[in-house]
Amino acid sequence: MKNSLLVLSILLSIIACGNDSRSKLPTSGNFGAEVKTDSLKTVSDVLNVLQTQTEANVNVTGTIEKVCKGEGCWLTLENKGGEALFIEIDKKAFVLPKNIESKIATVTGKAVKETNNGKTEIKVLATAINIK
Repeated sequence: MKNSLLVLSILLSIIACGNDSRSKLPTSGNFGAEVKTDSLKTVSDVLNVLQTQTEANVNVTGTIEKVCKGEGCWLTLENKGGEALFIEIDKKAFVLPKNIESKIATVTGKAVKETNNGKTEIKVLATAINIK
């Protein structure tokens, strides 16, 4: 009986992992709406803009440092010598593929600076992402 339960558990795990739709997504290309490439900014540029503003429409490019392994709803762009820029998929309109770390991303969205419980948070609400 115990062996049957073990085999059944293993089979269910394999089936569940095999149905992960994110693993079928291409690891490059466009995700979401149209990516804009005019007025591209670096991560540092975006952070500098938000020193004097609380929000700004941006097109930012950089190297992907981390990506959400659960739902595919966020990533971070590397900021050499500073804190990475957090990119959140606006309204979870699309999902990102897994295993895209170290690729180059161009993100179109709205950069926002918010203060919660005395802590300032900066992020970009992405409407479109291109991964190369």
